[in-house]
Amino acid sequence: MQAYASIFRQDAFRWFWLGATASAVGDSMTRVALTWYVFDTTNSPEALGWLAVAYTAPVLMGGLLAGVVLDRFDRRTVLLADSVFRGLVVMLVPLLAATDRLQLWHVYAVAVVYGALMMVSLAGGPTVVPSLVQADQLATANALEMLSFTLSGVLGPLVAGVLIPRIGAPNVVLFDACSYFAFALALTRLPSLPPARAGIEQLRRVSLRDSVDLLVRNRVLLATTLMFMAFNIGGNGALSVWLPLLAQDVLGGGPELYGLLLGAVALGEVLGSVAAGGLRLRIPLGTLICCSQALSGAALLLLLLGWGAAAAACVGLLLFGLTSAPLTAWAQTLRMDIIPSRLRGRTFALLRTLMQGTAPLGGVLAGLLIPVVGIPLVVFGTALVTGTPGLIGLPSIKDADSSY
Repeated sequence: MQAYASIFRQDAFRWFWLGATASAVGDSMTRVALTWYVFDTTNSPEALGWLAVAYTAPVLMGGLLAGVVLDRFDRRTVLLADSVFRGLVVMLVPLLAATDRLQLWHVYAVAVVYGALMMVSLAGGPTVVPSLVQADQLATANALEMLSFTLSGVLGPLVAGVLIPRIGAPNVVLFDACSYFAFALALTRLPSLPPARAGIEQLRRVSLRDSVDLLVRNRVLLATTLMFMAFNIGGNGALSVWLPLLAQDVLGGGPELYGLLLGAVALGEVLGSVAAGGLRLRIPLGTLICCSQALSGAALLLLLLGWGAAAAACVGLLLFGLTSAPLTAWAQTLRMDIIPSRLRGRTFALLRTLMQGTAPLGGVLAGLLIPVVGIPLVVFGTALVTGTPGLIGLPSIKDADSSY
C-alpha cells in the first residue's frame, strides 16, 4: 500500500485520477441506463446489439485522429475541451426526456458521439500520466487507471440499477453530464502539458506508419493487441448484449439484478486492479497476462455450470472481473516500456482503437445469434473467444517483462 500512498501525495496525479474516476462512474451509469432504456423500449436483442455498435464502432473513426491531436496540442486542453463537449451532449438525453421528445435514435446518436470521442480520454490517460509521476511509479499509476474504471463499474451499475426504477433511465444520465464537468474542473488543477518544441519537430518527421511499423515489428505489442481484440469481442461486445437478457429472461430479475450482475464484474475488477498495482510477483508480466486471460474465459463457464441461479452468475462474473482486470495494467506497463515518448499519443490511440474496435463485432454477433441458438450457447462462445487467446499467446510473450 506504500506505493499507492506515495503516488497520491502528488497533487497533479491525484486531481487527474479523481476527476477521471468521477467521469468514469458517470459513463458507467449512462451505459447501464441507456442499455436498459433500449431493452425496455424494444425488448429486442438486435436493438441492444446495434447500441453496442453505436458505442464502439465510431472508435475506428475518431481513435486515430485523437492520437494525432494529443501528440500535437496541449494535452490538458484537449482533455478539458473533450469533457465539456461530451457533458453537453449527454445532457440532451434528460432534457429531451423531460419534454417527451426522446426517441431511440437520440440514444444511438449520443452513443455515437461517445464512441467517436472515447479515445481522447482512453489514449489521453497513458499519454498524460508519464508526465505526472516518476518512472518507477508507472506500474502503480497504470493499476490505478484500471482501478478507476473498475470502481466506476462497481458504483455506476449499482447506483443506476437503484435509480432507474425511481427516476427513469433517461434522468440517470444527468449524473454523467455532471461528472464530465467535474473532470473538466479537476483538469484545471493540472499544469499545461504541451509537446516540447523538440517533440513538435520530431512529430513533423513521423506518421501513423511509424506506429504501425512498431506494432508489426514488436512481438509483445502485436501479441497483446491481438489477444485483447479477441477478448473485447467476447468480454465486452457479446457480454453487453446477453447480460441484460440473462438478468430478466433467465434469472427473472429487472434493472436492480442487472446492476447487481454488472457490480459483481466490477467488484472483481477492483480486487484484481488493487492486486495488480500493489503486488510484485516474480513472474514475467507476459506469463501473468496470458494466464489471466485464459482464467477469465474459464470464469464465464461457471455461469453455465450453475445456469439459472443468480448466485452462480454473480460468482462467475466476479471471478471474470478479478482475472481480467490486471490485463490492462500489466500490458500497459509493458507498452510504456516499448513505445517511445514521441509516438505515445498516436500509438496508444492506434492500439486502443484496434482493441476497442472489435467489440461491435461481438455485439452484432450476439444480437443475431441469441434468437437462433439461445443464450447458453452464446455465453459458451463468449467464454471461448475471451479465454482461448491467452493460451495461444503464451509461447509468444511468456518471457516479456518490464524494467519498471
